[in-house]
Amino acid sequence: MKKLSYFLWLLTLVFSLHAQTVQNQNKKTLPAFDILQVNGSHFKVADLKKGQSVMVVYFDPDCDHCLLFTEELLRQINTFNNVQIVMITYVPIESVNSFITRVGLAKYPGIKVGTEGNAFVVRYHYNIMQFPYLALHDKNGILFATYESEVPAPKELAEMFAKK
Repeated sequence: MKKLSYFLWLLTLVFSLHAQTVQNQNKKTLPAFDILQVNGSHFKVADLKKGQSVMVVYFDPDCDHCLLFTEELLRQINTFNNVQIVMITYVPIESVNSFITRVGLAKYPGIKVGTEGNAFVVRYHYNIMQFPYLALHDKNGILFATYESEVPAPKELAEMFAKK
């Protein structure tokens, strides 16, 4: 009985370690998001262009830091020509629409903006606690940097992508 108990404990430990490894590997990839955009269409991770870097910006439309970051990003948008930008939130689509109007994001159709609603796929994937949250993925979709609350200036972000 003692040997069986020891064997079951060891087996549980092995499976637990394997599960953590798989979970950590999944955190390095893009989450399987599906966001609703203000035009009523959905944008999914499968819609991203292959072979291009991706910057996921998780934001709250009522967050002043998110607003300031977005305004600065738009001032330097030309430095992100080879980077796909996806801005995701959890708030209702009406709040997303107000944010787009306030910041002028409608002028930038290449930036995908939408809500994941209460699915929280992206929020749980990255374990997001504060806004804005940035997840930088290289052209193969592999995560190479994350920032929460205190984010680098867009110029620094563009330089990071240029090195990848």
